Amino acid sequence: MMLSNAQSLPSSTMDLSIAIVSYNTKAVLLDCIRSIHAYTTGIAFEVIVVDNDSQDGTVAALKEAYPAMKIVANPDNRGFAKAVNQALSVSRGRHVLLLNSDTLVKDQALVTMVAYLDEHSDVGAVSCKQWTGGGHLNQTCFPFPSIRDHLIYSAPFQRIAPSMQMAAAATQTVDCTQSQDVDWANGACLMVRRSLLQQLGGLDEAFFMYFEDVDVCRRLHQHGYRVRHLAEAEIIHFIGCSSGRDRERLQLVWEFSRICYIEKHFSPIKRWIMKGWIAGGAGWRLAQSMWCAPAAQRRRRTQSCLTTIHRLWSGPQLVEQMRAYSSGPQG
Repeated sequence: MMLSNAQSLPSSTMDLSIAIVSYNTKAVLLDCIRSIHAYTTGIAFEVIVVDNDSQDGTVAALKEAYPAMKIVANPDNRGFAKAVNQALSVSRGRHVLLLNSDTLVKDQALVTMVAYLDEHSDVGAVSCKQWTGGGHLNQTCFPFPSIRDHLIYSAPFQRIAPSMQMAAAATQTVDCTQSQDVDWANGACLMVRRSLLQQLGGLDEAFFMYFEDVDVCRRLHQHGYRVRHLAEAEIIHFIGCSSGRDRERLQLVWEFSRICYIEKHFSPIKRWIMKGWIAGGAGWRLAQSMWCAPAAQRRRRTQSCLTTIHRLWSGPQLVEQMRAYSSGPQG
């Protein structure tokens, strides 16, 4: 039985709600939805698309192709976490799948993930293998962020001791070819028990984009649940299609979310160490731009670096300013 938008089904019989956040990705989004229908059989599922004010005709195309589908059309870009929570509020499945619009589901991947959650009550969320369009395996599972991994992946370490940096980084790499418990898995394809997600209050909307998946996995662990990577389930993820191409804007969004995560989950001492580290990195980028970047890029980078430094010491009240500034990318 395949039920993509089974309006007559009560919530108790709906296995899966698939939440897709869209922003100007009409073509890949339609391909994604077609792949869900083609390669997901044997479970009752619904697709919920939350569109963050796309200007490429996404909503009209969806209504034409899938008139019964649940579509939430936002008048502005509300970010990834808030959009997922909007989908959660109208969902009916026992489980909720966070799925990027720039993905293709492979044969029975979602069925495999649903079955694992149903059979393991101590697992709060499951992820799967993610392949690039070129056939390379994405790294999608990681240890929780720490001061150590920020040092390991730092640009100075890479420049000064590249061989040592590679060896240190290898110790932090999770083998995504093997099914195993992980700290966290990325939100491009992450299935969570709906009851747990509701219990947690959904995704934390302080994260406009980035780190909301790390945060929700950490909170699941804190509530005693495992996060499981399933190597036997696979999707294709065309990385970057859903994020836009404004690198400076994306860098700023990422920095704001990283700071938010540090403030939420790091101890006071580690928090101050990390904030000093981030400030130093922003200062270094600012100095580099003064000497090397073209004038237009220099102005944008200067604004980005100064905004990051301001955010470090001004507190989370700037999240709304981040949303206003980030009228471009999301999820």
